[in-house]
Order: sequence, then C-alpha cells, then structure tokens
Amino acid sequence: MKRLLIFFIVLLFMGGPKVFSNDSVAIKDSLLKVLDTLPADSSRLKVLYSLARLEPMSPSCIHYLDKLLEEAVRQNNKEYQCNAMYRHVVYYFNHQDEENTELWMDKLSKVALEHKCYDLYFQGKRAEITMHLLNRKIEYGITEADEMYKFAYKLNNALGMSSAKLCLMTAYLMTARYKEGMKAATEAYRLLPVSAPLDVRKDVLQEITLSCFSIDNKKVLKYLYEFKTVLDELLRQNHKLRNYKGSYLLLESLFAEYYLNVNDLEKARYHLKEMDRYFSPATYVTSRGLYYNAYAHYYRMIKEYDKSLAYSDSAIMLLSEVSDDGGLNYRIRKAGVLAEAGRLDEAIPLYQSLLAKKDSFYRNLSTTQMDEIYQMRDIDDLLLEKEQNKELVHLILIALIAIALLVLIPSTIRIFRVRKRLKREEEEIREMSRIAEEANEVKSRFLANMSYNIRIPLNNVLGFSRLMTANPDDVDAARWKKYSEIVQSNSDELIQLVNDVLDLSRLEAGKMKWQVQEYDIVPLCSDTISMARMKCGDKIQVDFQTDIESQPFQVDIARFSQVILSTLIYADPCEDKRTVTFFLHRDTQKELFRFRVVNSPLADPALQTQKVEVRHGINRLTITYFGGKYTVEPNAPEGPTITFTYPYSGKK
Repeated sequence: MKRLLIFFIVLLFMGGPKVFSNDSVAIKDSLLKVLDTLPADSSRLKVLYSLARLEPMSPSCIHYLDKLLEEAVRQNNKEYQCNAMYRHVVYYFNHQDEENTELWMDKLSKVALEHKCYDLYFQGKRAEITMHLLNRKIEYGITEADEMYKFAYKLNNALGMSSAKLCLMTAYLMTARYKEGMKAATEAYRLLPVSAPLDVRKDVLQEITLSCFSIDNKKVLKYLYEFKTVLDELLRQNHKLRNYKGSYLLLESLFAEYYLNVNDLEKARYHLKEMDRYFSPATYVTSRGLYYNAYAHYYRMIKEYDKSLAYSDSAIMLLSEVSDDGGLNYRIRKAGVLAEAGRLDEAIPLYQSLLAKKDSFYRNLSTTQMDEIYQMRDIDDLLLEKEQNKELVHLILIALIAIALLVLIPSTIRIFRVRKRLKREEEEIREMSRIAEEANEVKSRFLANMSYNIRIPLNNVLGFSRLMTANPDDVDAARWKKYSEIVQSNSDELIQLVNDVLDLSRLEAGKMKWQVQEYDIVPLCSDTISMARMKCGDKIQVDFQTDIESQPFQVDIARFSQVILSTLIYADPCEDKRTVTFFLHRDTQKELFRFRVVNSPLADPALQTQKVEVRHGINRLTITYFGGKYTVEPNAPEGPTITFTYPYSGKK
C-alpha cells in the first residue's frame, strides 16, 4: 500500500474535520448562552475556544477564532493568543490555503517564541512544512524540517523534535524513500516526551502504522498493538466510544490486512468482524476506504471475486481522492482481481490504462525533482554572484584606502608595501574567480552526463510502455509481466538516481544535514557487512579483517554505513561472484581509522558507469567533510582497491 494517503494522515494529526452531530448543535447553543453571561476573564476565553473547536472546517470556526484572538489581546493572555493563531494555521492548512497558512504562522512565530509557547510553535511549523511538501516543494520542506529539528534540539523540546521527524517521514514517503521514511517515523515516536497526552500518542501511532504498512514493514504488528493499547486507555478515561470509532475501524482494518498478507485467514476473519463493529457511514473517509479495501483483499483470497470487485469499487471511490497518486495502486489491485476471475477482456485494457497513468505519475515526480535540482543550482549561482559583488566592493574600499595612504604617508616604502598587498589580493581574487568558473563548468558537464543517464531508464519506461499499449492483443501474459517488471525496475532506478544526484548536489553546496552520534566502529562494520550479504546473497563474499575490539566515535551512522556498503557491493546488477577483503586498522598516533577494501566492485575499471562516478563523488565528499581522505586504486596489484580514513578523536 505504497504512498498511502499522506495528506490525510497529517490532516488528522493537525486537527482535521470532525463529524457534525445534533449533540454539537446542542453544545453550541449551550455555549453561546453561557458566553453572554461570562466576565472578561479566562473563562470567557475558554468558551470561545470551545466554540471554535466545534466545527473546525466551517467558516464559523474563523469567526470564533477572530473573537478569541481579539479577547485574548484585550486581556493580554499570551497563551490564548498563541492558541488562536495556531488554530488559524490549522484551519487554513486543512483548506489547503498556503498563503494564509504562512501568514498566520509568521504571526504565531513572533508571539510564541517571545513567550516560550514552544509546543504550539512547533505544531504550527509542522503544518506549514507539510503544506510545502503537499505542494511538491520537497527539498525545501526537508531543509525546513532539518532546521526545525535543530532548533527543537537546541531548546530540548521533545515534541518539536518529534514533529520535525514526522515532517521528514512525510517528505521521504512522498519521494518513495520508504526506509528513510520508516526510520523517521520510528524516531518521531521515540522522541515523544513521557508527558505527551494519549491523544497525541494516538495520532502519532496512527501515522506510524500507516507508514509501516505502506512499505510492508515487519514492525507493523508491534505498533498496531501499541496503537490498540493507547486507544483502549483513551476509551477507559473518556467513556465515549463514538469519539474513537474511526480510529478503532482504522486499527482493525490494518490488523486484518496484516494477517491477510501473512495468509492467516482465521485471525483475519476475527479482525474483519471487529471492523464491522466500528463501521459507520459517518466514519472518517480514510477509515471507511481501508475497511472496504480489507474486505476486497479477503474475498480475493477466498476466490469470491464478485464480492471482491464490489468492495474494490467502494474502496477506490473513497480512497482515490485522498491518495497522492489518485488511487492507482487500488485500481491495479482491482485489475488483478479481474485477471484472477478470468475476465481478461476487462483486465488487460485496465492494466494498460493504469500502467500508462503510473508511468506518467512517476515521470512527473522525476521531472519535479530535476526542476528542484536546477533551481538549487540557480540559487547557488546567485549566491556566487552576490559574493563576487561583495569582493568588488571590497576592492573599491581597498583602492580608496590606498589613495588615502598615498596622500597621507610620504614614505615610498609604505606605498610599495600597500601596492604589493593589493597586487597579491587581486591575484587571489582572480584565482578564486577561476576556481569558481571551473566549478561551474564541471557542474554543467556533470548535469549533461546525468541527463544522458536519466534518459536511459526513462526511455526504457516509455519504450516498454508503448510496446504494452500499442498492440496489447499480441502481448501474452508472460511478456506482459516481463515488460511490467522492466518498467518498474527502470522507474526505481530513475528515482534512486535522482535521490543520489540530490545528495551529491547538497554535499557540493555544503547543505547536507548530518545526524551525528556516538557509535562503535566494529558493530557498525559488522552490520554493514550483513547488509551487503542481504543485498547480494552469495555473489559477494566479504572477508572482514581487523585488530580492533571496540572503539566508539562520532559518526552519522546511516550515511557512513552507506559509504562502506557501496564499496562492498555491485553498483549495478551483476551475476559474477566475487570475494572482497575488508581491512580495518586503527592509527593511534593520528587518531584515525584506516579502511582498505580490496577487490572492490566499485573500483573495478570494467564496472565503471556514471552511477559509479556519482557514488564515488558522494563517498569522497562525505569522507572529506569529516576530515578523512578517500582514494580509488583501480589498478592496484592485489585488485581494484578503495582506501579511506576517518578520525575517531572527534576532530574534523
């Protein structure tokens, strides 16, 4: 269930729409009567806040929020001022009004930071960042989320750090970086403060279970049970089942899907019955859609295809509008049911149409990310131009100073020294300009080469898609499956290539965000070798040799592991078997690790591609940033070899 309803997950967390009932009308009338009798104190503010929360999607919400803000300013109550501004942010976020979301977030920032209402500030900031992500400003959103995490870390605000990780989770899931998204989601829950209310834990767990489920993560069962525990405790404390029916329906739907995926029909039936207990036409649309989807999956497994198709149609109708890909995966699943039911005349045209749409979706995603790369390059060029203008001003100032010195100091020696210094600085500026121009030329050549490498998988996707759609009657099932696999693999390769280019661009611009923490080098290497075995099976045998028993050091675990892993495995698919010798030594005199990878596929001249060059670039810039050196020896006597160093003393 990839790319699942990212927008509506966040909408629920930020205080999305609630079901309006007759009880709400009665409560509203009662509150309005009470409001007229209250004095101008905090009790009046509390009633206005409750009125605004009754109908969070209605224009009346803004009416009462404006009154709340006006009254809070009159009473000089900063807490309710921040609450009113935050609720404005939420309202405009839920209505997808980016301009007003940013406007009210600016107002909230000034008051909340001045009066240390940090929790409201970070929740509002999360809404603003998520709005950028929903508008496909992915790289900007990631940068903002990283800055938000740093600020929250500086303030030691656990809720702020957790909210930042949830923003990163959303960004990674939207760009198909599922492992990074899962890691961010897990960290978001771990970072929640012990004092976090149960309803906050419920919302975060709800997002994590959906994100785990979207990538078939094996940890989903653990989080589902934890989600259930929190819901049960909320129910015990509040005794209002209807307030949590939607969440229970979502929970039971995910339980049912999990057990259907592991082919445990007995447990799946139990949770399907539990779903029926909580289902209601008034339940939130996402929960209802997943309810129908679970039943469609169940009837498909027991081969009752007519029922499966009926439930599939209901799920598609509800989930298409709230999925960022228009419900393509649910429609493809329906085509699979048609094929299994023997209705190939319906299944094949549907497959053709959906695969074309899916190809268009991923092509647009890739185009958007490439546009961001070019925009980032343009920003770098503007910054360079700004620096050059500063240097020009500096030169003018130096010239003026030189003139003053010529007038005021008659000493020819002094004049000579000034001129000599000016000449030296001028030569340095010329050298800096030359280096900058060379860097721009290298970047332009690099982008030209990358466009060629991007065209290859893109042409494969387009070519095989046309083969599948041009003469569908001539394509048998086996060839159809083969073509689909080629389209999928090339799409994955294209996305990975774009992500690598983004990482390389951030490293070159000095804008990479690092997550540095203390870790031991030996288990880190062992874990990375295990990852290499998982990826390559028996094609790569790693002989790890070290004289170190233990040595903690400061490192970004994920990125440093990726550097080591890339030197051990093939960059592109390869069936050749290879033994790689991995040496790790400790230089106590210089306080650094020395890594040597002999017979590395990444250094093999026969396997060099543009992708390998990009990987070398990422590795070299990563190692250099932390004060090490990275060297490739393709013609070493013992075989293609990569050596690099990394300081463990904490000094860059």
